[in-house]
Amino acid sequence: MICMQEIEWVSRKIWDKVTGNRDLFSMENRAFNYVGVISLLVLIYCLCFDMYLHQYFMSGILALLIVIQSVLYYFSRVKSKYRLGTAIYAVCCYSVITINYYYNSGIKGPSLFTFFLTFYLLVTISARRLAIFWISLHIILATILVATEYAHPEWVPFTYLDRSGYFIDVITTYIATIIFVFLLTNYLRSYYEREKKLADSRARSIEQQAEQIRLQNEQLEKLNLEKTKLFSIISHDVRAPLDSVNGYLELLTKNLIEDNEREEIEAELLSQTRYTSDLLMNLLYWSKTQLSGVVPDLRPLSLRIMVDEARNYRVGMAARKGIKLTYSVDNDIEVVADKEMLRIVLRNLVNNAIKFTPENGEIRIVAGVKNNKAIISIFDSGVGIPAEKQKDIFALSATSATYGTNDEKGMGIGLMLCKEFVEYMGGAIWFESEVGKGSAFHVSLPVVQMQMKEAAHGEQPPVKGRAYYAGITG
Repeated sequence: MICMQEIEWVSRKIWDKVTGNRDLFSMENRAFNYVGVISLLVLIYCLCFDMYLHQYFMSGILALLIVIQSVLYYFSRVKSKYRLGTAIYAVCCYSVITINYYYNSGIKGPSLFTFFLTFYLLVTISARRLAIFWISLHIILATILVATEYAHPEWVPFTYLDRSGYFIDVITTYIATIIFVFLLTNYLRSYYEREKKLADSRARSIEQQAEQIRLQNEQLEKLNLEKTKLFSIISHDVRAPLDSVNGYLELLTKNLIEDNEREEIEAELLSQTRYTSDLLMNLLYWSKTQLSGVVPDLRPLSLRIMVDEARNYRVGMAARKGIKLTYSVDNDIEVVADKEMLRIVLRNLVNNAIKFTPENGEIRIVAGVKNNKAIISIFDSGVGIPAEKQKDIFALSATSATYGTNDEKGMGIGLMLCKEFVEYMGGAIWFESEVGKGSAFHVSLPVVQMQMKEAAHGEQPPVKGRAYYAGITG
């Protein structure tokens, strides 16, 4: 069975077709079309009764009005010229009502009902500025007709053949007026309710957009404040090693330092310049993402080669701290990644692991394939991440710097870049950490091929096939 909602939907579609689509026609235009349809029905109804009551003169007038109303509806619905139609409609209605008043028993007939109905229709479908005009015209015309009949009653003959015809004409006109007023009022009320719902919906949408804009503004203000703080700290961090190098060179040129002091100073300067180099590299790529965005150049890459490069980049730093750095990577794993992005991600993760691992600790890099993803894991035996800092580990924060086990300084830009770059490449990054026991950072990336069997390695992620092993011991 067809449900009531479907019937209502079909009827609404048909009615929109008759009166005009709300997106293409104004409310007044649609109301005029609605009145035109109802008027045709009422005119046909009145024509039938006048024919039945042998009111042949009025029947001819009504037939002419039906033709005129059909033409007006055509111009309004098809040509969208409803203002011209309204003026013609008013002239025709008042002309016919005036004729009907004189030829259909005057004040004793139903003409005053039709006067009221015409006034109601014109006020409804016309611009508000014309309301006073229609009120004045209606009152003046009705007063003239009644006064004329009062002064010359012979001008307005009683035209009904019998008493029953008179009562039938009056009551049917009254019923038609009531129905017409109800239909038009109900239409306008429905239109108002629909517009109110749309307005409420738009208001809610605007409020939601305003709230989103407010939250975005707050986030932007907070981010700008963080950036301002961050750059003030960075400017100091970049200047400090340059000042140290400058001071060292001055002492060196004046022969004011001993050989044993020189070695200590050079080791400290090397540590500071490497930190500054890493900081500037991360800043360079971060500023690039902020200013022009990033379009990753995704292509097949050998994961073992990329991991080996990242390990070699920091092999000296690990050796100075006596850290055992090993990695186990499948020879045949190829990932779909941007080479420069993946290089930065691996270098930052290895660098952080070394930074927060105490002397004589251990770092293991393990890679394998699971569920069509390459999983790269970096385990360290470092200090771990406190629970209160874990939720912001990948966020930009300039509240305070972090220091490694040998006072290596960091601002957290590297991990933020890791997260952004991994997501640009269609991957994911996550970690587990426990204070005093170390941390494990994991990166997943799409793979190009995987043809070897999975093998379990305890706490390590699954590794497929023959593995390449390399390591250093400090």
